Order: sequence, then C-alpha cells, then structure tokens
Amino acid sequence: MESILGMPLPVEDPILIFGICMVVILATPLLFERFKLPGLIGPIVAGVVLGSSVLNVLERGQAIELLGNVGLLYIMFLSGLEINMAQFRKNRDRSFVFGVITFTIPQLAGTLIFHYLLGFDWLAAILIASMFASHTLVPYPIISRLGIMKNDAVVTTVGGTILTDTVALLVLVVVARAFEGELTTMFWVSLALAMAIYIAAVIYLLPPLARWFFRNVEDGGRSEFVFVLAVVFIGAFLARAVGTEAILGAFLVGLTLNRLIPERSRLMTRIQFFGDAFIIPFFLIFIGLLVDVSVLFSSLTAWVVMISMLATNVITKFIAAGVTRRIYNYTAAEGWVMFGLSTCEAAATLAATLVGYELGIIGDDVLNGVVLMIFATCILGPSVVDRFGRQVARQQEEQHYEPRQAPQRILVPLANPSTSEALVNVAALLRDNKSEETVYPLTVIAEESEAEATESSVAAAERLLAHAVVHAVELDLPVNPVTRVARNPASGVVEAAMERRISDIVIGWNGTRSARQRIFGSVIDQMLEQAPQQVWVCRLNHPVNTFQRLVVVLPPVIDHNPGFYEGVRSLKHLAYQLGAKLQVLVVNDGAEPYRQHFEDVPIEVSTGFMEMSTWDEARATLKDSSGDRDLIVLMSAREGTVAYDRVLERLPQTLADSQLSFLVLYPSEKDAQYFGATQPLGLGQLLSQERVRLDLTAATYEEAVDTLLSTAIDRGDPRHESVLKALAFDDVGYASEVLPGVIISHARVPKLKGTQLCLGVHRRGMQRDGQSFGDTRRASQRIHVVVLLLTPAQGTTQDHLTQLATVAQYFSQGTLLDSLMDCTTVDQLQGWFDQQSLVRS
Repeated sequence: MESILGMPLPVEDPILIFGICMVVILATPLLFERFKLPGLIGPIVAGVVLGSSVLNVLERGQAIELLGNVGLLYIMFLSGLEINMAQFRKNRDRSFVFGVITFTIPQLAGTLIFHYLLGFDWLAAILIASMFASHTLVPYPIISRLGIMKNDAVVTTVGGTILTDTVALLVLVVVARAFEGELTTMFWVSLALAMAIYIAAVIYLLPPLARWFFRNVEDGGRSEFVFVLAVVFIGAFLARAVGTEAILGAFLVGLTLNRLIPERSRLMTRIQFFGDAFIIPFFLIFIGLLVDVSVLFSSLTAWVVMISMLATNVITKFIAAGVTRRIYNYTAAEGWVMFGLSTCEAAATLAATLVGYELGIIGDDVLNGVVLMIFATCILGPSVVDRFGRQVARQQEEQHYEPRQAPQRILVPLANPSTSEALVNVAALLRDNKSEETVYPLTVIAEESEAEATESSVAAAERLLAHAVVHAVELDLPVNPVTRVARNPASGVVEAAMERRISDIVIGWNGTRSARQRIFGSVIDQMLEQAPQQVWVCRLNHPVNTFQRLVVVLPPVIDHNPGFYEGVRSLKHLAYQLGAKLQVLVVNDGAEPYRQHFEDVPIEVSTGFMEMSTWDEARATLKDSSGDRDLIVLMSAREGTVAYDRVLERLPQTLADSQLSFLVLYPSEKDAQYFGATQPLGLGQLLSQERVRLDLTAATYEEAVDTLLSTAIDRGDPRHESVLKALAFDDVGYASEVLPGVIISHARVPKLKGTQLCLGVHRRGMQRDGQSFGDTRRASQRIHVVVLLLTPAQGTTQDHLTQLATVAQYFSQGTLLDSLMDCTTVDQLQGWFDQQSLVRS
C-alpha cells in the first residue's frame, strides 16, 4: 500500500505517528481482551499489521526504535524492582538451578540440531542456539497485574533470567571474538575485571546515593521519579560500555533500588503507571514492526529455520520448566507459568541476531527466521502466562498468610501539614494488600465559643485533609476523610475510632517536651488511656522507605497482652512491605518463645533475636547500632496491663533526644472476639480441685512443674516428657515472672482436650536454677506460686496468647502472693479470685 486518504505511506509526520501509536496502545488491548485473549498481544499484532510487510503505515524509524529499546529496558527494570528480595535470597539456589537447566538444555540441543541436521558451522550453530537458550520477560506485565510477582516459581524464573541472559550474551561476545580471531587471555581478564567493577559500583554506590536523594530532595515526588529514570538508563548504558548488555544493567539497578521503593508508595505507583501505560506498549509495537510477513512466502529456508528454532525453543523450555517444577514441587499451574515466562525471546536474541548478521556469521534467512520466532514466542508466552497465572493467583489467595478476622480500619489523626504525608505512607504500608476497607484521615477541631471561629477552623482542617487525600490517591489508597468538632481533641479521636470500629490508629508525635507530658503529651496520653485499639505513635526523621532494618524492642511478658499476636503480624507485614529485616531485642526475658510467636505468623521476613538482660543494655544497643538505616519499633504497654513498666514511659523521650526515628506500638487491648479468636475462659472455669496443689514441697522448680503437670497429663503419657522438657528442663523461657515469686509457664499440647490450668503454692519457696530474670536480685528471688497453662495445639497461636493474657491478669494483682499463701482450701482460693473479678469488673 502506497497511500491512504491521499497521504503517502509509510507515515512520516512524527505527530501522526505518535497519534497512531497511542490509538494502538488504547484500542488493541481492549479488543483482544474482549475476545478472551491477553491484551499484551494486541500491540504486537498491530505492529505486524501496520508494518512495512502488510499495510506499510509505520516503519521502524529512529523514534519508535528508541521507545522500543526504552520499553525493553523498562521491563527488565520493573522485574528487578518488584521482585521480593527476601524470597529472591531464599530462592537464589533455585534460580541458579533453573537458570542452568533452562539454558543448558536448549543450548546443547540447538547446537547439535543446527550443526548436524541443518548443516551450519560450529560458530553459527552455537550462536543460533544461544538465541533461544536465553529468555526475555515479555509477559511480566501480566504477572504484575495478577499480583503474583512474589510467588516462589515466578521469583525463581525471574532470578534465572539473570543467569540465562548473562551467559547468552557472553556466548555472543565469545563467538564474535572467535570469528574475528581476537579471543585472547587479555580479553577474558578485561571482561571479568570490567564486569566486577561495574557490579560492585551499582551494588555499593547506588543505594547510599539513592537514600541520600530520597531524604534530602522533596518536591512532591517528581524529582524522585526523574532520578529513578536517570539511574536506570545510565546504569544500562554503563553495562553495555563494560562489555555486557544494557538489559542486565537495567535489571541490576531494579534489584538494587528494590528496598528503597516500597510496593505501596507514590513513587512505585508512578513507575508502574508510566511503564504499563506508555513505555512497555511501545516495545511491543516495535516487536511487531520487526516481523516481515513476506518472508513466509518467498523463502523455504526461513520456514525451516523458524520452525526448527521455535520447536527446539518450546520443547526444551517446556522440559526445563517441567524438570524444575518436579525438583521443587511446584504446582502444575506454576510450572506452566515458568514455561510461559521463559519461552519468550526478544532482548538477548535480538542482540545476538543483529551482531551475528553484521559480522556475517548468519544470513538473511536466519535473520528473518529469528524475527518470526520472536513474534511467535511473544504471542505464545503471554497467552500461557495469562491462562495459568490466574490459577496461580487463586492458589496464592488460598495459601496467603493468615488474614485478619476483623475489618482492618486505619484511622490517621492529622494536625501538622508537614507530617501528614509521612503518616499516610505508614498507614498505606500497614494496610493489607487484600483489604477492601478504606483509610480514615481525621482532623479534630477544638470547639470555639463563637460559631464563626469554629467554621473557620473547620475550613482550615478541610484544607489539611484535602492535601492528605490527594497524596492517598497518588498511592492508590482508598480514603474516607473525617472532620470532627470536639471540646477535647483526644475524645474526638477516641469517639471517631469507636464510631467507625477502627482497628489501628496511626498518629504522629513531634518529640518535644510539654508541661503536662507523661509520655507523649496530653492529647496522645489521654487517647491511649481511652482507646483500646492498636496504636502506632510515629516520629520519623526520614522517609519510611529509606530504612533497611526494623529494630523491635520487646519488654518482659509483652506476649501476655491480648493484642500481641496481631502486633507481631503487623510488624512482619510492615517489614515485608519495606523489604526490611527484623532485629528483635528481647529485654529481661527469654528469646525462644518470642521467636516461636514470630515464626507462627507465616510472612516471609528475615528475623534475628537478641536477649538484653537489662534496659540499660537495651538503650546502649539502640544508641550504638541504630543509624539512619534503622527504624526502631518499641512494642509498649498501657498502664495497668501485665507488661507495663515505668521505663516504657521514659524510653520514647530518650529516643527522641537521641534524634532516632522510631514507632511506638501499643498492641490492642480489645477482647479476643474482636479478632475472631475463641473466647478465653475465666479462672473460675479453669480452676479444678484435682489440678490445684496448695502444699507443694518440691525441692526444685523442675520437680514442682513435674508434680503439677502430672495432674493434667499422666507420667506414662508420651506427651508428658516432651511438655515437661519444654516447660522446665530446656529452660528456654516459656515461663514468665508476672510478680516477684509468681511464675506462669505455658505450652501448647497436641491432642489436649480443652484448656487446662494447674496451680501450685510452695510456702517455703524454691530456687529456679539456671533461669535469669535480668539481674542478680531477680535471679535469686524464691518462687512461691507456679501456674501452668496448657492449651490444645490444634488451636491458633492467637487463641493461646489471648487465653494467656486473661490468666496473667488474674495473677498480676499486687496482693496475690500474700492472699494465696493464706488460702488452705480450693474454695478459699476460688472465693478470693471471684472477689478480684468483681473488683476488676
């Protein structure tokens, strides 16, 4: 076709070319999805139809080629940026194995087929085989849209891309140098040295540069976006300058920036939108424009080459995905997704083809055959990924970590425009990805005596809310702004939380002292007294996405709090969203039970534990080890609860004076029914005559535990020894001293019929050897009361902790020890606890 509507073809007007491409990007995905086909295929097919071999409307001009190459680099960058780094490190061995399998099988098979069956010389056969031994992540936008970027099989495949493309490009370089006769020792040394310097520079210099930029440049996010684009393409260029390909540089930059760009952030939203809506579709059109349909009708050799390459590619990639699936027990759907991702050819294949053609290693027939193979695989791969990726997404939802059983509704009280964005960012990171609940930004206006003054304050508050709403929209975060007029700001927050059944409150603190301050100041202190929800008090000196580690401080017996499990879950979710590690400091308590509680929350986060014998040691550790990369999280306790300690009131101000960024987390004090857990039993329901010993005479703590445990589990029962070992002999910290001389030890027991409580009183007292409670004085404290709480292992950790918190509240009464020592019968004991229940009510 030479003209259309009197206009010569191909179109040369750049404005019209851009307009045609925009129509293609808009219309073709909608059209193909209407026919139940992946929308990703639409621009590719449109490129073929509009290309020089069919309608001749568009040609591969400099502008389209530029945007196409940019789109290819952007795909590689996104695949590195969105990968879960914890899973990537965990799966690096799997990625290596898959990379070796999915490269070696096609490379060997292709080399033998093209040399012995099709008659190519060895260099040409090796080069052609390397073209389909690598793979390009063309279907990655489908993976991103389905939300399965963090699936193990996907992470393994994406990680394998590093190996396959690197080796394929090295094969290209080696073949080219061998053809030119320049394959020398100096070549290998210079290549290895240049790559080592480049990789080290990206890994060690880029993160501090990016972190400094994100912390010091604030203009609404525009500069952050431009900075990322500049880093990606400069990094890609430098990769090519040292002798590899630009796609590897883009992928490496994505991996390096991964931790600094959270999934729920304004910057990530902009990066994804720019790629999905504009840049990547141009790459797909460019792929279509490469295809020359006329070759299919003019050359039999092109058919032979294309069919041979396509068949070898599909069969060997299918075998490689199948072998890897069986090795690592992936599902059938995951195996198909691995095949769909790894069968697409584009980036490394194009590079090898063009270099080989320019050097004369391959001819026109191979060039056209390769282009047709690229087109065919770019149709096949997305179709397979779209179909089976949906199954993986459904399986992932079924296997997702334990969801909250109550609606997650986050309230964000705002008072300062300079901190509103930071608080909304924290709320976005805490919000579950699958949650359908909105976030509630709140402003509370002090009621004035004159109506006009109140209206003026409301108008100013609405402007503050508008700023927060705009920022939330940029994060793709649903919000429902709230304005309240109240005489007391704290009451306004509490009433708003109660009316909307809020689960989490995220509030900021400026760190300054005030005359009426007890912990944070009158407003936050009063709110904490009245609000039973999970509360996050935030003081951030830097953007939250620039922190690499969460240092969590746990006070003694905080696991007795009814909201402890939900607090741990929130902490691990926050670390997961930030791609950060968790370092847990357990103060004045054993670390092992806390380790178990964290492991019971099935969210993949790297977690380490350290035991601190005193608060002074914990303070010193925080000051020495916490730099700009660490965000401290203090899990605190409200006054009157089991884990409360006066030091928890002073520690936030100490952290603020040290100019450290921190969050103070107050776990929920709501009853267990709020989180969907089993209703805990009261002490009256748990106490029974046969499991109470008011006259213990055991010489050691271990003997006392054995005596009490035998009242619930016979010594001849196989479970007795293992439970006794966990509670006493292992000395792993499952016992907590809720009062001096009063210990509660707890365990989950397999096949236990109902929750059981054993209580023993030792009037002379006994020593617990080997157990340190944090200092010499407490270690020497004689034990008079031992409580064993046993819950069925088939219940949840949340149920166990809720029951533990309920029991601990009974045994944390200040006069308990003297009262129990005075009791001589179980009836007297029951009467005293009933009286305490009335007092508490």
